[in-house]
Amino acid sequence: MIAYYKTEVPFIRLIIFFIIGIITAISFNISPNNLFIFFWTILSLVFVALNLWLKKQIIYLHSYYFGICIYVIMILSGIIICNQHKEIFKTNHFSKTPSKQLIVYLLEEPKIKGDIARFNVEVTNNLQKNNLVKTQGKLLLAMRFDTTKSLNLHYGDLLLIKSKFKETEPAYNPSEFNYKGFLSTQQIYYQSFINQKETKKIDEHVANPIKEFALKFRERQIEKFNTYLKDSSVKAVASTLILGYRADLSKEILQTYTKTGTMHVLSVSGMHVGIVVYLLAFMLMFLNKSKKGRILQAIIMISLVWFYALITGLAPSIERAAIMTTFIMLGKARSLKTNTFNIIAITAFAILIFDPFAIINVGFQLSFIAVAGIIYLQPLVYNLYNTNNKILDWIWKLTAVSLAAQIATAPLSLYYFHQFPVYFILSNLFIFLPSILIMYFGLFFLLLYFIPSIAFLLAWCLEFSIKFTNDGLKLIEHIPHANVTQIWWGSIEIILFYIFILLASESIQNKNLRKYASLFLLFLILSTNFRAFQHIKQKQALFFSLRKNTAIAFIKGNNAVLISDLNPNEFTFLFSVKPYLDSCQIDNIQWINPHLTENEKLFSFEGKKLKIINHKNINFANSKQDWLLLSSNKKQDLQSIKNQNSFHKLFIDGRNKDFIIEDFKNQAQKLNLKPSVLKRSFAIEIKL
Repeated sequence: MIAYYKTEVPFIRLIIFFIIGIITAISFNISPNNLFIFFWTILSLVFVALNLWLKKQIIYLHSYYFGICIYVIMILSGIIICNQHKEIFKTNHFSKTPSKQLIVYLLEEPKIKGDIARFNVEVTNNLQKNNLVKTQGKLLLAMRFDTTKSLNLHYGDLLLIKSKFKETEPAYNPSEFNYKGFLSTQQIYYQSFINQKETKKIDEHVANPIKEFALKFRERQIEKFNTYLKDSSVKAVASTLILGYRADLSKEILQTYTKTGTMHVLSVSGMHVGIVVYLLAFMLMFLNKSKKGRILQAIIMISLVWFYALITGLAPSIERAAIMTTFIMLGKARSLKTNTFNIIAITAFAILIFDPFAIINVGFQLSFIAVAGIIYLQPLVYNLYNTNNKILDWIWKLTAVSLAAQIATAPLSLYYFHQFPVYFILSNLFIFLPSILIMYFGLFFLLLYFIPSIAFLLAWCLEFSIKFTNDGLKLIEHIPHANVTQIWWGSIEIILFYIFILLASESIQNKNLRKYASLFLLFLILSTNFRAFQHIKQKQALFFSLRKNTAIAFIKGNNAVLISDLNPNEFTFLFSVKPYLDSCQIDNIQWINPHLTENEKLFSFEGKKLKIINHKNINFANSKQDWLLLSSNKKQDLQSIKNQNSFHKLFIDGRNKDFIIEDFKNQAQKLNLKPSVLKRSFAIEIKL
C-alpha cells in the first residue's frame, strides 16, 4: 500500500533529516566539534522534558515546534555520527605520527594485475625505533611481487611494512573519475607503493573471524565452479552472479551487461536475495498455518538469507538486501501491518549509523531508489494495461517491474554513467528467467557437489544457461542504437527529472497535477537544449595532465583535434581523456600523433599557435607562438629555446621524467618564467 499521509511514514521523514545532516558534514568537510554534541544534548533534554511535563493538549497545539525540534535533532545526529567516522581527524591517525615502519593487516583479498597486488589495509601501530605507538587508519597498498612465486597473502594477515606513503591523488583532468573522493568515502586518504621485500608477514587471522570465514568459504565454492565449468567466461559469470566474486570478469562481458542495462544481475543484491527468499518461502510454506510456524519460518529464512550473504563475502549490496529482508520477515512473522517505505527507511538508517559515508555510494543510492521505485511505480504502471490472458499478464507484470526500476533509477544512472540502454525492457525480460535458473542451478550445484553425477548434470545446466544468456545479451547489444552515450547531465537536470517523475506518477490519479508535470518536463527539455547549445558554441583548448603521455585537445563545436601519442583503446585515454571529450559532446575526433618523428611541430587553431619541441637538438627554429610545449624527455637549455622562440605560455608535459621536469623548473625560475607542468597537477583549459 502506498502511503499518502505523513503519519504513515514517520521513519521516512526522520531519515530525510538524518541524511541532510550526513550530507552537510561531508559536503562542508565539517571537523568533529563538541559543540554539536552539546546542542544535541540540550535539544534532546528539552524535547523529553516538554513531553513529560506539558499536557497533551498543549503539545498538540504546538506540534510544529516539536516537529522542528525533532528534525533539528536528526540533522545534528547525522553530523555527529558522520564526524565520528572521519578517521583522518582522529589524533591517533597513523599519518600524524612519524615512523620508519607500520604494522598493518589486510582488509580484503589482494587484487592482482600483472606483478602488482593491490589491497586495503588497516594500520594498527607505528614503529619508531624501538617504540611501538598505537595508531589507526586505512591505507591503500600497491605491492610489486615476484610472479614466479606465490603471493600467499590473505584477508586478516598481519604485515610489517616500510613506512612510506603519500596522499591519494585527485582527478587532475576535467570529468575524470575522482578516485581520491571515492577512496575518502572508505576513509582512505593515503596510498603506498612498495616492493614485497619491504614487507614481512608476522601473523595471520587477526581481522574479523566471521568475514575471514566468509571469504575462505567463498573461495572453496569458486573452486567447485572451476572444477566442473570449462569456459572461463562462464566461470566468471557464475562466480559473480551467485557468489559476488567479480575479479575474473572480462571487459567484454562487463560491457555487454552494461550496454544492455542488465548490470544489476552481476551485482549480488536484492534481486538475488529475493530469488533465494522465494525458493525458501516455497519450501517452508507449510509453516504458515500458525503463528508459531510463521515465527519459525522467519527464523529459518532470516538465518539462511544471512548465510547466503556470508558466502557472498558480505558485500555491502548483499548486506543491504539482507537487512531489509530481515525487517520484512520479522514484521510478517508478527502479523504486523508494516509500511514498506518505513522498512526501507529503517534499513537505510541502520546502515548509515554504522557507515554514514554509504550515502554517497552509488550502489547504495541506486539500490534503495530502485526498491522504492518498484514499490511505488510498479502498481501504477501495471494498472495502465489489463488483460485476461495469464501469460500476457505475467509478461506485463515483469515489464512493469523493469519499467518501474528503470524509471526510478534513470536520473541517477544518467548522472553517474552518462549512458542509457534503449532496449532495457527487452534485455531485462530476456534475462529474467535465465537469471533465476542460473541462481538455482548454481546454488543446488554447490549444495550437491559431493554427489558427482548430480553435480555434473547441474554444472552442465549451469554452463548452458550462462552461455545462452551471454549470447542473447550480445545479440541485443549489437542491435543498432542499443545504447545512447555522452549524456552529461548536471544536478539541475536530475532534480527536474525526479520532480517530473513524481508529478507524472501522481497525475495518473490526480489529473490536476498534469499541467505541473508538463511544466517541469518543459524545464527539463529547455535545460537540456541549453546545454546542447553551449556545446555547439564551445571553443577551447585543453592541455591534459598525464603521467607518461602528451594530450592536447582543440575543441570547436562538436569536433575536436586531439594531439596525442595515445591510442583509442589505451587505458589512459579511456580514463583521463575520453570522459572530457564525451562531456563536451564531441562527435568527431581528428587524431594527430606529434611524436612519430623527432622534430618541432607547429599547430594552428582559431588564430592561436602551438609549438611542440620533442627532439634533443640544441638548435631551434625561430618562431612565434602562443603556447610552447616541451615534450622531448631530454635535458635542454631553456635559455636557447627562449632566445629562438617567442611565446606567451610555457608547458612541460608528462612525457618528461621527473628529474627533467625539475631541471626545467629550475632553469625557468632563473629566467623568470612560470611554466605549467602537466604532470601530477591540474589540466589547463583555455577558453577561446
